Amino acid sequence: MVDFGRLTPYFSCEMERKNLDERGRMTDVERLRHSAAHVLAAAIAKLWPDAQFAAGPPVEDGFYYDVELKHRISPEDFPAIETEMKKIVKENQVFEKQTVTREQAIADAQAGRLAALGNRDVPSKFKLEMPKDIPDGEPISYFKTGDFVDLCAGPHVMRTGNVSAFKLTHVASAYYKGDEKNPQLQRIYGTAFKNKTEMEAYFTMVEEAKKRDHRKIGAEMGLYVMDTEYVGPGLPLWLPKGTVIVEELEKLAKEAEFAAGYVRVKTPHLAKEKMYKTSGHLPYYAESMFPPMEMDEHREERQRLEVRIAELEKQLLDYAKKIAERKAGS
Repeated sequence: MVDFGRLTPYFSCEMERKNLDERGRMTDVERLRHSAAHVLAAAIAKLWPDAQFAAGPPVEDGFYYDVELKHRISPEDFPAIETEMKKIVKENQVFEKQTVTREQAIADAQAGRLAALGNRDVPSKFKLEMPKDIPDGEPISYFKTGDFVDLCAGPHVMRTGNVSAFKLTHVASAYYKGDEKNPQLQRIYGTAFKNKTEMEAYFTMVEEAKKRDHRKIGAEMGLYVMDTEYVGPGLPLWLPKGTVIVEELEKLAKEAEFAAGYVRVKTPHLAKEKMYKTSGHLPYYAESMFPPMEMDEHREERQRLEVRIAELEKQLLDYAKKIAERKAGS
């Protein structure tokens, strides 16, 4: 089953930047999807020249590009965007790589040239930050297709004509660099394949998976409901029929455990990190567990303490300066 809402980025401005060795290990289909993201950005730039682009990586089942734009892109815009993408593909533009200095990259970002079809009156503000994140000694490069130039380490396919089988899928929101204090961007998702036969097979599989979606089937059978207004995403509210099944499964599990000589213990549903380290869950399942919770009152108390500590440090520094001045004058 494929869940478009849980696509995993290969690299992104929300995650640690991948080095050149990691990029070199990208598969052919990841290169293709990375290139499709550039074609998407070029098409959007043609339709909305004021678009400000952040990151455009390949992901598990496709690609996306994050963009800041006054126009709110919706699925109704997809046909127009895909039409522009098809034009770029038909032109079979070369993915031309150009190595530049850090100073040149910053200057071009200031001129609004990066992730754009030409210079603009405003800087390419998200691209302006990116050269600073590139380690010293690592080459800084652009990839150019037609008039579209983007700051990118690659890799890509040879030509836009290789990106012939693609489809935009949906739009989501994402904070720049995953930080809620940063601007909220529009994340345009799509997918791409080597040929249309593979793409059609993929979407057929997706449609079949939707029919077998346990969330849909369970609700239809009256076993449970999923309601994020009351509980967290993915947490079922068990109805009478479903509760019977859960209790029978629990009964079977207990009988099997007791027969094998195990005894049970019970712990609270919520516990401190040390509990999960002791149980052995945290080292192996951290990525699948909910992150630690911070209560608001704890956060406020910590902030007060941080302010007080900063004040004390300043007072100590002032006191140390006075002592030094007295010794110097004596």
